Amino acid sequence: MTGQALFRKELKDVRTIVVKTGSRILTAAGHERRVERLAADLSALRKSGARVVLVSSGAIAHGMKALGLDKRPSEIPMQQACAGIGQNRLMAIYQEHFAKHDTLIGQVLLTWDDLRSKKRYLNLRNTLFKLFDCGAIPIVNENDSVSVEEICFGNNDTLGAQIAMLVNADVLVNLTDVGGLYDKNPHTEKDAKHIPVVSAVSVGIQKMAGDKKSEISVGGMSTKLKAAEMVTRAGIPALIGDGFSQSLLTVLKDESRATLFLPSDKKIPSRQRWIAFTGQSAGSIVVDAGASKAITEKGKSLLAAGITKVSGRFNAGDMVDIVDTRGDVIAKGLVNFSTDEVEAIRGCKTAEVEKKLGAIRFNEVILRDNMVVAPDGQKSCPAEK
Repeated sequence: MTGQALFRKELKDVRTIVVKTGSRILTAAGHERRVERLAADLSALRKSGARVVLVSSGAIAHGMKALGLDKRPSEIPMQQACAGIGQNRLMAIYQEHFAKHDTLIGQVLLTWDDLRSKKRYLNLRNTLFKLFDCGAIPIVNENDSVSVEEICFGNNDTLGAQIAMLVNADVLVNLTDVGGLYDKNPHTEKDAKHIPVVSAVSVGIQKMAGDKKSEISVGGMSTKLKAAEMVTRAGIPALIGDGFSQSLLTVLKDESRATLFLPSDKKIPSRQRWIAFTGQSAGSIVVDAGASKAITEKGKSLLAAGITKVSGRFNAGDMVDIVDTRGDVIAKGLVNFSTDEVEAIRGCKTAEVEKKLGAIRFNEVILRDNMVVAPDGQKSCPAEK
């Protein structure tokens, strides 16, 4: 366990830390000094006993700089070219500064397919934990040189949240160019008040976030709040703080330099996080009002009797959406039967299922333990990236 003197009082028993840093921190004037400071702080955390992951943006931005571009290109192939050139330069900078502290680093480049495939998801987890065992700090980035979808729609705030859940982190730290959340834009409003602690990412909190993006980044405060909401629902606290003018260790300790988002009391178990936030649905199952109530209010499994419609092509073990009569996704889960099998037994009572299919391993179409229900007050489960 790391020394508690490194953290603000609300963060206790911190063993695993995921730190996400944005493009502007890594590329704007003075970035060498900021990277040097970040490497020193991450190395200090590792040497204190913490397991540390750095989720780093900046590949495209460094490629833009190498090519003399002032504005992020709109063409996907040019973005990919920038990423290919910039990733090498970015890692060279990290290697230089981490070497000063005798800290090993390991590069991990990902696409969303690596996270959405359960097998690759688990393999990635094994890799990260083996890097921890080797005393190394994994540096994770999206593989933008080959991945089209991530460049168009992705952001590393979401990736940071995914990695935090993957390694079951004790805190996700999102470094940006402001000291966390304010009631107004602190760059334009002198009387903006800093918010040191947020108990839940409500609609009102989301409205405080401007969505302004720079010429080199794809994220804004809104995406950072969504990342915080994701990990806090999983039981992981999140910090959003000033990594531009302040050190990481200051962000971890000084509540005036960051906003802490407290974890939910009703946290999603680790074995269900992939279903809730990462996996990609292969199809959908529409249920009647009775089944919807049994799932959302009574904590029941999904039985064939409540199914009215099946869509998509899925196999046993795939993830599917559970949809109510209004078309809202009320839950997601791992299905025990294929599309054709569910189609054959939909509307059937449990006693009739075996007659329809022959020998079966399950009476339930989706077991409750393999299901995640939409949170209270929301009409649908967390949206895919």
